[in-house]
Amino acid sequence: MSSKKEEVYRSGPYRPYIIESKRRKANNLTKKDVAVVLCLTSVSLLRIYKIYQPANIVFDEIHILRYVQHYFKGTFFLDVHPPLGRFIYYLLAKLTHFDPDIDFEAIGEPYYNMSYTIMRIFSGICGILAVDVTYLIMRLDSDQWVSLFTAAIVLFENSLATQSRFIFLDSALILGQALSIYYLKLSCKTEPEGGSWWWYLVATGLSLGWTISMKLSGFYTLLWVGVFSLFDMYQLLGDLTISTFKWFRLVFYKLLVLLVLPLTIYLSLWKIHFDLLPFEGPNSGLLSPRLRSTFQDYSTSPVEVLYGSTVTIKHNNLEKYLHSHDKTYPKGSQLQQVTLYSHEDPNNEWVVELPRKFYEHKHYNQIRPVKDGEFIRLYHKATERYLHVSDVRPPISEHDYSKEVNCNETRGLLGNTEYEFKLRILNKKPHATNNLPMIKLRATETVFMLVSRDNRCNLISHQDKLPSWGDYQNEVLCVSESTIPNSLWYIESNQHPLLDGKKPHVEFGSVPFLTKVWDLHQAMFRVNADFTTPHKYSSRPESWPFVLKGVAYFQSLPQYTSLTEHTSQIYFLGNVTTYILSFIVVIIAMVKLAFYTLRNFNPYVTYLDSEAKRKFYANALQHVAGWALHYLPYFFIYRNLYAHHYLPALYFAIMNLGEYLNYQNRYIQISVMIGILSSSIYCFIEFIPLIYGTEWGVASCVAHKWFPGWHMDCMTYGG
Repeated sequence: MSSKKEEVYRSGPYRPYIIESKRRKANNLTKKDVAVVLCLTSVSLLRIYKIYQPANIVFDEIHILRYVQHYFKGTFFLDVHPPLGRFIYYLLAKLTHFDPDIDFEAIGEPYYNMSYTIMRIFSGICGILAVDVTYLIMRLDSDQWVSLFTAAIVLFENSLATQSRFIFLDSALILGQALSIYYLKLSCKTEPEGGSWWWYLVATGLSLGWTISMKLSGFYTLLWVGVFSLFDMYQLLGDLTISTFKWFRLVFYKLLVLLVLPLTIYLSLWKIHFDLLPFEGPNSGLLSPRLRSTFQDYSTSPVEVLYGSTVTIKHNNLEKYLHSHDKTYPKGSQLQQVTLYSHEDPNNEWVVELPRKFYEHKHYNQIRPVKDGEFIRLYHKATERYLHVSDVRPPISEHDYSKEVNCNETRGLLGNTEYEFKLRILNKKPHATNNLPMIKLRATETVFMLVSRDNRCNLISHQDKLPSWGDYQNEVLCVSESTIPNSLWYIESNQHPLLDGKKPHVEFGSVPFLTKVWDLHQAMFRVNADFTTPHKYSSRPESWPFVLKGVAYFQSLPQYTSLTEHTSQIYFLGNVTTYILSFIVVIIAMVKLAFYTLRNFNPYVTYLDSEAKRKFYANALQHVAGWALHYLPYFFIYRNLYAHHYLPALYFAIMNLGEYLNYQNRYIQISVMIGILSSSIYCFIEFIPLIYGTEWGVASCVAHKWFPGWHMDCMTYGG
């Protein structure tokens, strides 16, 4: 055993062990590294070159800008991401005298009298800093050339460059991810409980707070940090120079800083979010009544539901309204459609009526509560039709036990059991203060089923949506043996002439902050899962590493383009060289890691690997695991997905590419780096018009459709 290895390994009472503090070292940064970082920053200014172009709304900018407007007005909105990115854009908008009354109607609309450039510059700066941090990450274990190569690959990556030029969240997310990786690696290369160790640990926690508060996918980074923090503690467990008490103390510190601190930041931002948005907004219908009750302008309903009450009925699981409109089914009964709808609308209103001919005085002039076990009819107020079940197959759930739900007949309807539903009360909501919701129908408190009297089936809904003829709204049907969660409903709002201004009204009491956060996240997950409407540019994860499909972000529209302006488009595409090669190297690294692990399972041999080999496998494991944690979960997500969801995984794949080249023979390394970087820069330059929105020609555009899934509209350049 060499003297250097003897410094790291020590003989114990039963086995040799590693003194972790002896090998926890990173490359020291030199003045040359500072110069390289400054040069990288200068070249990275390419990211903000003509960032004002196009002077039009690009893709998801329209959503960010609308959210910023809500912050100015104080009206609540619902998005699928945490609030940090929107806060930053809101603060930048306040610096630019942003007009909250501008109507952002559509993608491609020009920015009239609005300073949007500063908001784009924030995204650009995040992209520039991510390039610098990439160099610093690689420099921990690699030489300057490999580190510079890896940073250059990130710099000239088409999709990362595109995302960093607009008012999006992804560039800031990647920066947070890069900082989390950098500081975690530094903390794992520093002696525990030293001054630097504390700084690196807290910086990791702060970076994680930034990352998880930017987009929910940042929690994959939190999971990655958690996994490798546990791995680091496992390694320290084998160091017999560290006492058991100290080891448990380190575990406590890491839990506190790497889990509690980021979550505290995350929850604190939600507290600010709630404080800034005290009023109801256009998305309030997507929220639970308990959360809505915390808004200052929330109007409570009478709790007692009577015959003659006008109510809105919500699905208990999906939090969507029972809805009908004047469209008919194209097949089956061809009667009026009944669906679920996400937003508040007059077409959500139903009148609860007795199961016989309608008499106005019986419904509006006397107080008669609706009780468990009674038969009712539901009259759709807007279209003046009754809820009805037909003994035909539903439009998309064509099972023998399913029946179509529709609306038919008007107020002239006499006693007809086809239109009658039995009210079966099954449960009550947590805010109910007594057992009355189990006896009679009470708004927001009673959870019930509706059972068709003639067909003996339960009114249900589920995640499946109708096609375009049904406006992609959720299907409502009647099933004889339904699952309980799909069959449960409750009354959200309730009105009756005899109850106007009378008590009792719905009461939720004081809603704790964590309950508000929980309800909001449930709504976020429901909305996220609901993005299933077919989209031209959506794609599945298996296509992302091969750049098989792009996303059209913007193209010049004739109504917004003068005769003197050049036409342009922004089209999201990955760098073919970077994407495909980094994916291939991920697969190679997986194979090498598998054989390396199997080799080390041999109980009869202890392998003393070289320091270079040990670093390679340790870093490759981190990068491949990061790629997998940020990529594989999307195979289990069935909402619409887009190519930009691959960017966090791509970042790990690029670092793995750099690490793999760092482990190669010096002569092979240099020649391969030159070849890859040259090819990557070529792919970047070739598609600059799609990244920067510069002039291009029809013929050039057509020639650059390298894959069938690249649907750039080349006629945009036809003038």
